[in-house]
Amino acid sequence: MNVRTRNVLRAAEKAVGRLVEECRKGTPLYARSPKAIAQVSRTGKWLLNATAALSRELSAAAPCADAPPKS
Repeated sequence: MNVRTRNVLRAAEKAVGRLVEECRKGTPLYARSPKAIAQVSRTGKWLLNATAALSRELSAAAPCADAPPKS
């Protein structure tokens, strides 16, 4: 996986992680609309799992494009 892709995945995981944290029970956001916030939380967790799986697959599928060639 190249550096750009790795950075995009990390940024997405970080942003979604913050969103999931804000949607946990006991937060003011959750108190305003529990059903909608629960849906966002579930979807966010699903997305975190999906991006982690993608990251693993891309890392295993091909060596880093930025790595020096093997001799």
